[in-house]
Amino acid sequence: MLTILRPRRLAVAAVAAVGALCASVLPAAAAPAPRPAQAQAAAVGAATPFSVYEAEAGTPAGGAAVRSLTSAPTTQYSSAALEASGHSYVHLDDTGQSVQWTNTTGQPISFLNVRASIPDSASGGGVTGTLDLYVDGVFRQALNLNSRQSWVYEGNGNYNTSDNQNPADGDPRVFWDESHTFVTGAPIPAGATFSLRKDSANGASFYDVDSVDVENPPAPLTQPADSISITSCGAVADDNPTNGAADGQSVDSRGAIQNCIDQAQQQGKTLWIPQGTFYVKGTAGLNARGITIAGAGLWYSTVYRDVPVPNSTPLAALFDLTSCTVRNFHIDANAVSRSTIGGDGGAMDTTGTDWLADGIWTQHTMSGFWASGTGGTVKNSRLTSIWADGINVNNVSLGADTGNDLTVTDNFVRGTGDDAIAINSVNYNTNSDGSQTFYHPMTDVTVSDNTSIAPWGGKGVGIYGGSGHQVRNNYISDTARYIGLGAGRFGVNGSDLLSATVTGNTVVRSGGNAYSQGQPALHIGNGGDGQNTGIVDKVTVTGNTVTDSLYDGIAFSTSTNTLLQDNTVSDPGRNGIAISPSFYPAPTGSATITGNTVTGLGAAASAFVNNSSGFVATLSDNHWPPAAPEGPYGGTPAAVPGTVQAEDYDTGGQGVAYNVTSVNGNANAYRADGVDLDNTSDTGGGYNLGWTGGGQWFRYTVDVAAAGTYSLGLRVAAPSAVTGALHLSNAAGADLTGAVDLPATGDWQTWATVTAHVTLPAGRQTLTLDQDTGGWNINRLDFAATTGTPGTDLAAGRPTSESSHTDVYPSSNVTDGNQGSYWESANNTFPQWVQVDLGAARTASRVVLQLPAAWGARTQTLTLGGSTDGTAFTTLKSSAAYTFDPGTRNTVTLTFPATTRRYFRVTVTANNGWPAGQVSEFQIWSS
Repeated sequence: MLTILRPRRLAVAAVAAVGALCASVLPAAAAPAPRPAQAQAAAVGAATPFSVYEAEAGTPAGGAAVRSLTSAPTTQYSSAALEASGHSYVHLDDTGQSVQWTNTTGQPISFLNVRASIPDSASGGGVTGTLDLYVDGVFRQALNLNSRQSWVYEGNGNYNTSDNQNPADGDPRVFWDESHTFVTGAPIPAGATFSLRKDSANGASFYDVDSVDVENPPAPLTQPADSISITSCGAVADDNPTNGAADGQSVDSRGAIQNCIDQAQQQGKTLWIPQGTFYVKGTAGLNARGITIAGAGLWYSTVYRDVPVPNSTPLAALFDLTSCTVRNFHIDANAVSRSTIGGDGGAMDTTGTDWLADGIWTQHTMSGFWASGTGGTVKNSRLTSIWADGINVNNVSLGADTGNDLTVTDNFVRGTGDDAIAINSVNYNTNSDGSQTFYHPMTDVTVSDNTSIAPWGGKGVGIYGGSGHQVRNNYISDTARYIGLGAGRFGVNGSDLLSATVTGNTVVRSGGNAYSQGQPALHIGNGGDGQNTGIVDKVTVTGNTVTDSLYDGIAFSTSTNTLLQDNTVSDPGRNGIAISPSFYPAPTGSATITGNTVTGLGAAASAFVNNSSGFVATLSDNHWPPAAPEGPYGGTPAAVPGTVQAEDYDTGGQGVAYNVTSVNGNANAYRADGVDLDNTSDTGGGYNLGWTGGGQWFRYTVDVAAAGTYSLGLRVAAPSAVTGALHLSNAAGADLTGAVDLPATGDWQTWATVTAHVTLPAGRQTLTLDQDTGGWNINRLDFAATTGTPGTDLAAGRPTSESSHTDVYPSSNVTDGNQGSYWESANNTFPQWVQVDLGAARTASRVVLQLPAAWGARTQTLTLGGSTDGTAFTTLKSSAAYTFDPGTRNTVTLTFPATTRRYFRVTVTANNGWPAGQVSEFQIWSS
């Protein structure tokens, strides 16, 4: 049992970290070591012969610093802390800096595996370096580290790839690699201190230390009887350290090993891999059927794949195995990315019946195990620094059509570029000629007692289709980008998931912000991998613990007949349990949710939220804080007059504070239920409300200073014009604005202001922004008091005329209610005029003129006239210069003694901002 004690997710302080010890990969005669009390209580995760010391749980010295993830990511990109186990590490960047631990295992330490990061080279491709090991303060040895098989870059259009090694593109990922060695001299005794220190001889500019695995391996196993050693067929060991790259002087042993495999098959013998590192060069692998392949121990016997890089030949796995047993050796490779060009191929592709992989340590390959068949088992194995999946059991490997009764147990997986462990039931694959090959769904797969830590590009455990699966007692932590534990279906060609039991698992610091989605720690439903399709049915999720999730603790997308029972969610980064969170739609579905506990909620987060009107959740006997009542976001109503930000809709959740048909927002850092929020490029930044659709609504609690009619400026963006886009209503449902049409602004982030008017009573009240037709974004609602007694804009929607206009800026724009559209006269000719026809003589005493709110300041010389017949005009306001100031929303007010006129005309004789007359809104008020 591996138990790792760490500080809480965002804390800097560290506590001791000691893993339990057990003889899972020792020779059969060896007795297991006793388990610490905390491991017995936890009873979750893999039993391993090593202990993990987290760097943040050690003691930094000499100015070394602990660096930790301090908040949930607001970007889709990676960081060293995000990809670190515990989301924390120790940074050494000056001579004499170190991190120290005490050997509390109760055993001597003779073998170390260091998870660390050193800088890339300036042009990419990595460097090598050393870091010094001290025991009880005395130098013991220099440890080899490298960055040859880390540091890929996602900037410049390379997001979510693992192939780009150009540092100039920026946005790095894959920070960590792992290097192991025996301790020189005497083992580190129990109770002694040991430390990693940056000395003057250690030439890298910095050393980031994530963790150290410590153990005392048994002596190498000896060659068993009735076996054939690969050295008898001409294989030659090379004991020079690889350190991220192949030894150019090594001998290619592929032919010799394959020759021995063929002999072992013919003679019914075991294939023996003795101590040493044996190279398989080139692009061809090894093929075996029905034999046992055994080594002297995963610390001693290594098969190393050396592919010429860059490579253009697609690679099969290093081992293609049918109905074989493999045990007690190490696989490594020189691959530098997850791609053909980077030399990447799988370690073991396996199929057949009753196959077994026991005590295999795999590093730097595309996948560890890609395995199908019936009755197979992967156990007691280690997979560290894998480019893609760690263990993928499926129904397609090596042309199979079955994936039944497979078992994955007691394995330790850390630092994978895709799912650490996956049950991958494929429904069909499309062939090169366009035809499709269909497969039988997988059944009865067991994934139990495994440890999955820090996958940088996938889930901790993924269940994709099939039926009868058991996923229990696994420890999953520190996913960098994705779901920690997911039960669903993979893509359009995956099998439906028709039943599974997920029980007793612990999921810690998981979820992630890949594609800015704010993914949950534990997820049930389809759509977890991009396509919201297929059936996910009868998933039983009981007795799991979800702690310190980066976003939602447990989340549902479309799924039916789920039982969520007796689970505990503590300290979630967002909501405890969420149906249809952002990017995981659940238009339909059903679940029984009973006996669950949620604690440690943050401000404005909910223990349970159902964002779907079509997903039926039956709740009973759950233990969590009551749902927050509807109220103003932040606790204080927005003031009117003033600005109401669209993202500050009320708290209270679906059906109370808002109603949405889908949840799409990616502003995950702003609020726990940021259902349809997006980062805005509008002036002032922040967030806007998007993904609008007919029938959706959002409520806002406001405090109105005085009863009256208010000018309402709606800051909107719409690629195309939208008729009847929205209206504002009061708590009784009365329409306050009428249908508001929106002009085309040209893009989702090109903003304009549309003006309406609302009459409100004084005091606290709730306003509802009703979405009648979708296709627009809104950033804010600006309420401005009108001068004098409230009234009606007599000019709204009335006919207009003009002396001239240029391009697409006619006079009709001045009465369309949109401050963003405007009239502009012919250029370089004054005077120019624009007028409004009220249709009949009306009494007025105030004219309000506007220019687009985002324009810079300008001064126009204006005269206001009035007429009863449209021909003879009298002066209502003599010529004067008026400044349109963006600080007052580019609004100018002209007041005059009340007069009764049908036609009102503004004449422009000068404009210092543009050589033409310009008006966007021409409002006429009776008072």
